[in-house]
Amino acid sequence: MSQTKRTPLQRIIGGVSAMLLALLLIAVFYVSVIMAQPPESEAVSPLPDQPLLSASPAVMVSSDAELDTLLRSFPVAVLSSAGSGLTLLSGSSCDVAFEGGFARVAELLYQAPDGTTLIATTIYPARALSLLGREDYTLSDQSGTPVAGMATVRMENASAIRLHVQGEEALYAVIAPRVDAATLSALVRSLQLLTAD
Repeated sequence: MSQTKRTPLQRIIGGVSAMLLALLLIAVFYVSVIMAQPPESEAVSPLPDQPLLSASPAVMVSSDAELDTLLRSFPVAVLSSAGSGLTLLSGSSCDVAFEGGFARVAELLYQAPDGTTLIATTIYPARALSLLGREDYTLSDQSGTPVAGMATVRMENASAIRLHVQGEEALYAVIAPRVDAATLSALVRSLQLLTAD
C-alpha cells in the first residue's frame, strides 16, 4: 500500500483548517453557554447599612408592665407578644461586641397557658447572623411557620425548634419546644414587631 506524501502547502492548509475548526467549536461552545444562562432576575436589595451602637447599660424586665422600658432601649421594633395568650416571664436587652462596635440583642421569655415556654429574640443590626448561634441546630425539611407576617427558616435540634428570619431592620428568632405544626402556629400567632409607646 503506497502512501502519498503531502506537500508543504497541503500541510499548511490542513493545519490552518484544523485551527479554524477548533476556533469554530470553541465559539459555538461559548455561544451555547451564554444562551443557556437564564436572564438575570431583579437585583436583590441588600440589607441597609445599619450603624453599630455605642455601649449602653443592659435592661432587664420581668413583666408586661415593664416591657416599654426594654422597647425604648432598642433601636428598632422588637419581636414580642401583643398580649394574647402569652405571659412575659422575663426579658433582657444587652450589647454584644460585633464588627468593632456593638450589636444589641433582646430576648423575651414567654409562657403559654399550658406552661409551654417560648423565647423571642431580636438582634440589631440585621446582618449580625453570627450572633444567632448554631447550638447544634440543623435545617429542617419542614417549612418555617410565619412569624409576625414574615416567612421563616425552620431549624431543629433534639429538644427545640428555632424559626428565624432576617428582616429589613433586625434579625428575629423564636425558640419553642418540639411541638406539632398546629401548636407551633398557635404559639407564635400573637408575636408582633413592637416599638415603645
